[in-house]
Amino acid sequence: MQVQILNHTSRIAFLVIVLLGGSGILYAQVSSTATSIGIDAKIIAPITIENTGSTPINFGTVSRASIAGSVTVTADETRTSTGGVSVLNSSSFSAAPFGVSGENSATFNITLPVNGTVELTRSGGSEKMAVNDFTHNSNLLLSTGGTSTFNVGATLTVAADQVPGEYSGSFSVTVAYQ
Repeated sequence: MQVQILNHTSRIAFLVIVLLGGSGILYAQVSSTATSIGIDAKIIAPITIENTGSTPINFGTVSRASIAGSVTVTADETRTSTGGVSVLNSSSFSAAPFGVSGENSATFNITLPVNGTVELTRSGGSEKMAVNDFTHNSNLLLSTGGTSTFNVGATLTVAADQVPGEYSGSFSVTVAYQ
């Protein structure tokens, strides 16, 4: 009777195997894929900068002496002098004005020249003067219309007994979105 029970059990096991696929292997789900996942992108207006009115930083007319000094024109358009340098009050001066355009209400950064990189050279000569300590008066935010204006000022270093003449040079200002 024991043989018959085993035989009966074997038949049931065989039947279960055949019903489940015949191979005796049970299959389980090994992967799953999510569908309809969104992808988003937003393209914004490029940021641009312009020197409005092509106006440079203008330190005005400066009188030098045998003592070195400096002239500073601030971004808020005030002018001061130190050391042996004096400015003629009747001479005009200005900070350099800039306009920025871009995405409405976006924030941005301004990169000004680092000290030791900008020089003015005398017209018809090789004498130089350093321009350092560049500053701006921007709030670093474009308006709801996508615009902003600001000025850039700096400090001109005048050597003792600087050779008289007209001096000029240039500098770059870079803006980028934050």
